[in-house]
Amino acid sequence: MKSNVLKMDIYQPFAHYREPKIMQDDFIPTLSLPTPTTVSGLISYLIDRQAKSIFKIGIVGSYENKVVHFMRGETGEFWRKFSSFTKKKKVNNVNYNDWFTFFKDKKAKNRIMNFEILQDVNLTIFISVEDHKEYRMIKEALENPRKYLALGRKEDFFVPKKPGKIVQEVTINEVDIKNKKQAIIKNSLLKNTYIPVSLNSKSEREEMKNRLRTGVLYTLPKTYKDLLADKKDRMLVYGHYIYLNDEGYYPSSGKVQVYEDEYTKKTITFQWL
Repeated sequence: MKSNVLKMDIYQPFAHYREPKIMQDDFIPTLSLPTPTTVSGLISYLIDRQAKSIFKIGIVGSYENKVVHFMRGETGEFWRKFSSFTKKKKVNNVNYNDWFTFFKDKKAKNRIMNFEILQDVNLTIFISVEDHKEYRMIKEALENPRKYLALGRKEDFFVPKKPGKIVQEVTINEVDIKNKKQAIIKNSLLKNTYIPVSLNSKSEREEMKNRLRTGVLYTLPKTYKDLLADKKDRMLVYGHYIYLNDEGYYPSSGKVQVYEDEYTKKTITFQWL
């Protein structure tokens, strides 16, 4: 089954994709790829939260190197204590910045926080939207962005991988894999991507076991319950995923999405997240 989707080919000089459930600590690791909600959050931001339908996202990408950067910061309880302090000491004529300077001088204990950073990141992101109006809205917002473009932290900006537009409309083909031999013959190799895992699956138990042996298991946010909600009020829906590196994995069952470049004839195989 063929369908038209949006495809983004982007480059980031550096990026940090933080696991949502990792608390701020002295060492903060990065994921190898952004989560689905990182991408949907960007889209929601670009279109001013006008999308009501859930859209599907596929992510394939790689990076050249992983390094550790460090920065100075406050201990984990600083902001909670500062908030409590300002509520107790609230005076109408005193500037907020003055209270912060006073509290930081008297109470704060600095520490060094280490961040894992990916260098030279190349991503291909596929977006499928059932609602035609919202599809056009998202396409136009990505073709002519009026806001700052970043994935990960605010400083993790991105640019088109090649000169030109960030997004293009392409055709993908959905293939129903029946066995591993078929996947190998069709070259349906999944790599440099996330693949979903159902931990309680009965119908595809063997396939799920095989997936769990191929990479690292993550519990990642896959969508928001309400795309129209402000960022601070959004509730996340989580899913289980395996991250596949460049070695890849041939599935023995399930549906995969295949994109073939009309010029190079190279294919990208992925699954909706």
